[in-house]
Amino acid sequence: MADIQFGQLQADLPAYQNTGSIKVNNVIPLAQGYKSFPRFVSLSGTGLGTTPVGLFTSFSASGSTNYAGDTTKLYQMDSSLVFQDKSKAGGYNNSTTEGSRDFWAFTQFGANIIATNGADNIQKFEEGVDSLFSDLVTLKAKYLAVIRDFVVSGYTTESSTVYNQRVKWSGLNDSSTWTPSQTTQSGFQDIVGTHGSVQAIVGGESFGIVFMERAIFRMDYVGTPLIFQFDKIADNIGAFAPKSVVSFGSDIFFLAQDGFYKLSGGQKLTPIGIGRVNEFFFADTTSNFEGICSAVDPNNSMVIWSYRGSGATGTGTVNNKLLCYNYAVDRWSTGSSQDLHFINSASQEAFTTLEALDILGSIDDLPYSLDSYAYGEGIIGLSGFNSDKKFGKFLGASLDATVDTTEFEGAKNKNSTLITARPIVDADGSSNTTITVTPITRSSQANAVTEGSAVNIKENGDCPMRSTSRYHRLRVNVTGNFKTMSGVDVEAKATGKR
Repeated sequence: MADIQFGQLQADLPAYQNTGSIKVNNVIPLAQGYKSFPRFVSLSGTGLGTTPVGLFTSFSASGSTNYAGDTTKLYQMDSSLVFQDKSKAGGYNNSTTEGSRDFWAFTQFGANIIATNGADNIQKFEEGVDSLFSDLVTLKAKYLAVIRDFVVSGYTTESSTVYNQRVKWSGLNDSSTWTPSQTTQSGFQDIVGTHGSVQAIVGGESFGIVFMERAIFRMDYVGTPLIFQFDKIADNIGAFAPKSVVSFGSDIFFLAQDGFYKLSGGQKLTPIGIGRVNEFFFADTTSNFEGICSAVDPNNSMVIWSYRGSGATGTGTVNNKLLCYNYAVDRWSTGSSQDLHFINSASQEAFTTLEALDILGSIDDLPYSLDSYAYGEGIIGLSGFNSDKKFGKFLGASLDATVDTTEFEGAKNKNSTLITARPIVDADGSSNTTITVTPITRSSQANAVTEGSAVNIKENGDCPMRSTSRYHRLRVNVTGNFKTMSGVDVEAKATGKR
């Protein structure tokens, strides 16, 4: 018996003797092996009016509240998980601000929820006071963040003139003041040059990060007269897709033109996708990069990018694939058959009764124990809107998982027959779980692979097979609930020299 451990996803490397795997789908990476990935479950009974393009959670002394935006309206979620229309009179423009999609950017400044879409004046909603959103200022911008005690916007439109390289900020501790002044410390900076347009702004207590198309700048508060100092920290590397930029703690993750990166502490840039998923992603995704969106799943230490990839059907605003990065263990996985309009991190109302959990499916299918914190009020987790425009979270039963082993020789320099494969999958006795192993073979590295028939696991945990070839890999599929999957024990017999 040979024990073949599931390695990390390295879809960009050759299959033969790959130290990882070229296929790892619908699972969450662990330090060793993988665990199940919960399904998306709709929590709201009704969807938004049009295409969802924004989601945000605010926090106050009274708890958390979700806000959302579609192409024409802004919403606030009530205690019944229904998004109520809180748009200003007349609603908003269904115009194009990022390719073929129009996104809302949100931030919170004190009790004010501030939102912008690049097409309308920046909006504000004061919690506990306002009943509808209204114009915060006569200023349009695509991007928003809070840096120290300022609200900061990017890619502005002022008096019908577009300033695609402009970063503009409010007065000190005053989100309603935007006229440049040494007294209020409101001001702006045009980041001129060949860096392209502002693509994203990430706020922070000490400094902010401005992503251009082909550069990254750090903005530090220095007081009057400059107010903010801008320093370039990366040249020829920027945000290739605006909504690919997402932050957690002191780290910012994003997609550049040459792949995925992590920016740590506002200064250290690390490529995280090279040799693993960069080439796979660019080959799999369609041309509408403006539709890529991202979120953090703090419960699983993951950053997740949603995109429209191969096999997508229906409307072009629905993404069907996920690319997942566990930043705690530096490992990747993919997700498929998702059909989501938009993802972000968001909270939920508490599940206070067993009956309330019925919306997630059978109790036996729940990914967490009934007393888990995951079902509590205000818990932030991976959320989004599905193809029906309904809000939900990834709290359901396990997704159907697929993980391949590396390609190997059963016997050195010889043909071999795989006699038995024993998948190491911990299903904890779940009765609804089906585990199969599929042999994938080729006689030469120059040949295309041949996929055999899936073999069901027997009572003793083995999958008996007779698969003869020079090169082998094994695909483990798990349908139904399971905990972890870590590898395959293989018994092979040499059958001749090549």
